[in-house]
Amino acid sequence: MIKRTRTRAVSSVLADPEEDGAREAGASPSQALGRVLQELRGAKLTDQSTQRMAELLVRFTIFVEKGVDIPPIRQLSPEHARAFVQAAISPPAGMRRPSVATMHLRRSALRLYFRTLRQLELFDGDPTLDLALPARSSLAMRPLTDDEVALGRSFSLQTLTATRQPAAWALAEATARTSEIPHIVVSDLDFTNRRVWIHGSSKAEARWGLLSDWGATQLVRRIGSLKNVLGEDPAVAYEGRGSEESAQASSYIAIAETLMRAGLGREPDVRPGSVVAWAGQRVFGETASIEEVARRLGIRSLDRAARFIGWGWATQPAGGDRA
Repeated sequence: MIKRTRTRAVSSVLADPEEDGAREAGASPSQALGRVLQELRGAKLTDQSTQRMAELLVRFTIFVEKGVDIPPIRQLSPEHARAFVQAAISPPAGMRRPSVATMHLRRSALRLYFRTLRQLELFDGDPTLDLALPARSSLAMRPLTDDEVALGRSFSLQTLTATRQPAAWALAEATARTSEIPHIVVSDLDFTNRRVWIHGSSKAEARWGLLSDWGATQLVRRIGSLKNVLGEDPAVAYEGRGSEESAQASSYIAIAETLMRAGLGREPDVRPGSVVAWAGQRVFGETASIEEVARRLGIRSLDRAARFIGWGWATQPAGGDRA
């Protein structure tokens, strides 16, 4: 069970990580938490998603230190991860099971946590790897949540020098479909106005797509890696010279591989288009206008725009429980 205890402010944890001894094999959960939160702050995945992840990881640390008494993090197991993800909620009205959305949110936070620990060489493996959960929806394709997008951003960075898959993910966040990503060239990027020109396709109108801060950073990195590429105006995220079909397949694979590494690829309602659907859902949240969603995503039909972002689909918000 997870009690609604008041933990110390996440901002104080971020400001004062317990680094001493954290690289040792016997690092405690509290020491590991300090290092992980420091890394998340530096990654700038988004202030909101990082804050939500941080709050959950503080609770997870309390859970393993106080609830199951795990001294060194090397003793964390799949059973501990499952127990936290499925732990009951204890609101004033009484104990109840967590919603599906809350369990997904907790699992996303733990996946980011264990990925960061691996990068810091504090942990081997991922206890959430085989932690299957019910699907969030009955849709063929749903939008990602903010937390899943943060997870995708992290896992797109396979190495410190990787640039193509983060660039493809950034373009998808800007509403570019896998059929449109191969046609975006360096001159289509407008960093001054944080936007990219998307040329459209047989199913979508040409339009400007807005870049996130994270996306702009990744595209700047990508351009830096293209300086030695032949041609005056190279494609941003496609390196081949194949047919239209092979170009789209390359972009599809780039997004799909990121989703798979993030543990989202096996979700029955998640597809590469889920990243674009996330962007559309954010537009709807900001404007409450399906017409604006259709315009920003280049969709010619309002009905299709509504279906694309899952509008009208009855679901609980990701933060419905106190996770």
